[in-house]
Amino acid sequence: MHPKTIIMLTMVCLIGWAGCKEEKQTCRSAANHFLQVRPGLEVEGASMQTPEALAAYCEETQASAAVIGCTLQHAAFQTCLEGVEPAIAPAWIDFCQYEVAALQACLSDTPFESLCHDGHSDDDDSLVDCADEDCDDFETCQQRWSPWNWYFPNSSRNVDLLFVIDNSGSMAGEQANLRASFPALMAELRNTNSGLPNLHIGVTTTDLGTGMFQITYCEQVGGEAGNLVTGSCTNPSGAPYIIDVEPEPCEITREPDNTCTSHTCTQSDCMHELATTIVEDATTGCPRCRNFSGETLEEVFSCIASLGTMGCTFEQPLEAMYKALDSSNSANTGFVRDAANLAVILITDEDDCSASDPQLFDSSQTDLDSTLGPLSSYRCFEFGVTCDINSRTQPGDRQDCVPREDAEALLHPISRYSQFLRSLKYPEQLLLAAIAGPVTPSDSGIGHNVVVDEDPESNPQVQYSCSTTSDSAVPAIRIFNLIAELNSETDLDAWAYTSICADDYTPFLAGVGDRIRSGLDQSCLTVPLEGCADVGVEFGTPQASVTCAINERCLANCQVEDFFWRGTDDETRQEVPPCLEVMSDGSFAAGNVDRTLAYASGHPALRDTDLPVSACWHIIYNAYCSRSNYAELVISRQENPPPRSFATVACSLIYPDELTCGDGLDNDQDCLVDSDDPCCQDVSTCHWN
Repeated sequence: MHPKTIIMLTMVCLIGWAGCKEEKQTCRSAANHFLQVRPGLEVEGASMQTPEALAAYCEETQASAAVIGCTLQHAAFQTCLEGVEPAIAPAWIDFCQYEVAALQACLSDTPFESLCHDGHSDDDDSLVDCADEDCDDFETCQQRWSPWNWYFPNSSRNVDLLFVIDNSGSMAGEQANLRASFPALMAELRNTNSGLPNLHIGVTTTDLGTGMFQITYCEQVGGEAGNLVTGSCTNPSGAPYIIDVEPEPCEITREPDNTCTSHTCTQSDCMHELATTIVEDATTGCPRCRNFSGETLEEVFSCIASLGTMGCTFEQPLEAMYKALDSSNSANTGFVRDAANLAVILITDEDDCSASDPQLFDSSQTDLDSTLGPLSSYRCFEFGVTCDINSRTQPGDRQDCVPREDAEALLHPISRYSQFLRSLKYPEQLLLAAIAGPVTPSDSGIGHNVVVDEDPESNPQVQYSCSTTSDSAVPAIRIFNLIAELNSETDLDAWAYTSICADDYTPFLAGVGDRIRSGLDQSCLTVPLEGCADVGVEFGTPQASVTCAINERCLANCQVEDFFWRGTDDETRQEVPPCLEVMSDGSFAAGNVDRTLAYASGHPALRDTDLPVSACWHIIYNAYCSRSNYAELVISRQENPPPRSFATVACSLIYPDELTCGDGLDNDQDCLVDSDDPCCQDVSTCHWN
């Protein structure tokens, strides 16, 4: 059964709940009721095609109607979230858990106060909701907070984007593909709330040389050493990376389409990025501080990403990433910003060969029976990956291949890089993705498959996992394992890892851009807020077709807490009050709902040096935040927060639709009750449909 049908099952039962309760259903009537909305139900492996079959099951097992109801509701709950839009899934979790009590009461021989927020006496004892002792143990008698906390970095507009690009002899086509697809990434970033984020974009290569061993194309000791490179490009200037940021702290008037109609910005507002000059973007008219001119950002990237194909053939992308981001690398000073989000994209047609011991590249050993074997990239596989078969003289299939972590390995363990990245950023600030050789999972579920064959000299080599007329690649076991450690399985399938043999990298880069954008836009709440169902009424942009007392103003009920220097010895927490309760003289008026009394009418600027408190929160209208009825939570501050700062937000929610169409309540607070609501008239208008 489709999961949306399961949701409808719950709604249908609740619509008919009142009559059900009065009838004190027996097993047979309960069976009839449920099979009308869910034919062919399967209970404990037995098919219940008819009411008689379900009733017989009930009677044979001496189950009460309540047990049948619980069984049915459990089955519905298990699939309730499948296929539901992720943005409203938390509301459905709340819904499924909250309404299960209604079914239990409906089918039970002993009625009780099942719903503790519906305004009815469910068991007809004249005690309503939390006044009834049945509700004493119900969490629903507490304020119905969101079932999760939103978690916002306090400086999420900054993005440091690092590309680690293979510049060995086989990479000409892949580099061209990357350059041609790059605009897809930028298109997504330009579509963020408030337009293009504050960008640093750098490029380095996979070339770290081969230590003291002089190998063709690897002669330069240390290679690029993780330094950001710009080649012979005219742009960027003043730094070895692209800088394109918003000036501050000037005022900018921005339209919903991210064009700017006016601003007060001057060159002095670019002092936070000394290498830049203030310009107006030719497309949006918005002021930007940039260290390039005469070219678009895409054109500048295309030049610095044209790396050529003369790089070392022992590619070390993970160690190159490490060196590029390490604070001890003075060549890249300023690229990584403490409070910025960090995105790293690896592009290579070989697996990682980040050597912990340069003896790996000993060019004096070339025989098959020598300690290291022939001088080829097979060494990287042999001393960096372990499989069910680990003999270089035995060609054929390998299974269960995983990165080596043992003392005899000559490559750095993958944990070196996952720990390093986590030391730089918290998960909410970090993105790692790769364009590399595809991998095939082993049947055991442990590791991946590799095929080893022989080259023309009868030496071992890893067989390609993808190949086209111009491109080919080996399975990137080490790279994939790092990507998998830092991403969910869903993200791996959606955007975090793609084949370097793909004809077009546009879908991959668009996916990465969308992921970055969603992180930047996370001050958009994902479901509507109780007491603030239509924030637009306070900003001249009401969304509801009807306005009434319940939605004529925004009085959201949220708890907001700042975390400063999180994870350090200086970590502090601070409760953030609602701006509506902050008076102009700095006093607090708990419960104030009159905006004329609040400082700046309860909507201070994002940075306001005259703000009477260090910080306060308020809800504003944002045309991009459709999933929350355009509600965005903003924290206004006297000054920028310190690095490693976050805010947690928990709010009382409402459902995005009229979920129960016969209870006399306005579930989504749009002033349309039950059959008057479009969702009850036509389920195709519901958010979840």
